[in-house]
Amino acid sequence: MRRIGKLTIAAALPLVGLATAARAQLSGIPVYYNPRGGVGVGVAGDLGFPGSKAGGGTAYGVSGSLGAGSLTLTAMVGSRSFENTSAQPSFGGNASVRLLGGGFLPAAVAVQAGFGTIKAGGVRTNTVPVGLGVSFDPPLFPLKPWIAPLYEFTQLTGLAGGNKSASSFRVSAGVNFNLLLGLGVHAAVDWGQVPAKLDPAKPNTLIIGVGAHFNFHIPLM
Repeated sequence: MRRIGKLTIAAALPLVGLATAARAQLSGIPVYYNPRGGVGVGVAGDLGFPGSKAGGGTAYGVSGSLGAGSLTLTAMVGSRSFENTSAQPSFGGNASVRLLGGGFLPAAVAVQAGFGTIKAGGVRTNTVPVGLGVSFDPPLFPLKPWIAPLYEFTQLTGLAGGNKSASSFRVSAGVNFNLLLGLGVHAAVDWGQVPAKLDPAKPNTLIIGVGAHFNFHIPLM
């Protein structure tokens, strides 16, 4: 009986520990968070749909992450098309540190800082999002919702009138649906206001993203 119990627990551990690989700030893709962390590596593919006020177009991205307990490092590369331009390459990376939770606890909290860059129409946009993410992880339940308020610094270079920089407050929220054997899908929304220094109209921008992930993570106890 003890052996059966151990086997049952071992079979359940992947369901508890699975979480999507953290993704960086790529243009046109929501800022994803994985407050739970993990040990091992993960890969993910993302598709983003920026609203018209966010420049429109479509964004694609692939990422790889390396988890070492509470610390997760991620690198990402992608492309983004705008309403009036062809697809341009984009790059990003981030670091996430879990502060609380993990293991069998039903929630986790982490801080995350990232960097993303893209050049389109002769103007390069650099972004640095820093935020606090909270995930809710019901034991043995595949849906893992999360929310992350974040502070984003944006710099525009290559403008005719000189460089511009500003900061803004944004919110990302999403859900991970984890299947067996490390495979899962995820979705998120990213909402915020463009700083007045960058656009006097200060439009609210919305980005919707979906994707899939595969993790080789060892659950944290």
